[in-house]
Amino acid sequence: MAELTRKLGLETQIICIDDFRGWPGYYDNGKSLKLVNGDSMLLYQFMKNVVNVRASESIMFLPFSAGTALVGLCDWGVYGDLVEVDAAHDFHSAWADINNAYKVLRSGGVLFGHDYFLDVDNYGVRRAVDLFARSTVSRRD
Repeated sequence: MAELTRKLGLETQIICIDDFRGWPGYYDNGKSLKLVNGDSMLLYQFMKNVVNVRASESIMFLPFSAGTALVGLCDWGVYGDLVEVDAAHDFHSAWADINNAYKVLRSGGVLFGHDYFLDVDNYGVRRAVDLFARSTVSRRD
């Protein structure tokens, strides 16, 4: 994303919200994630990647849960034009994160995500997105 905005000549500040702990499916007997003193190395790898693409000035990371970070951003008056939601795949987590992300979305902005077709929790992400779209369209426009 940083490289794309740079190529487009856009001055952006990208805020990455993630607890950088992974999820239980990553921990497959040490094949996918390396643990050091019980901690995943995801945050450190992320920071290394940011430095390697020379994006330290445009990318800020908040190593917190989405719920905590989004409420904080809203309280601080930080809003975004483009907000991605990468929630857990169950309905309740997706629903909470979508609603919190919407609160920090600037008017005219774009809220997006992925995993819509994932069948976890009886398509939890899809159910949350569809309910949000049905309940929000009438409020927004």
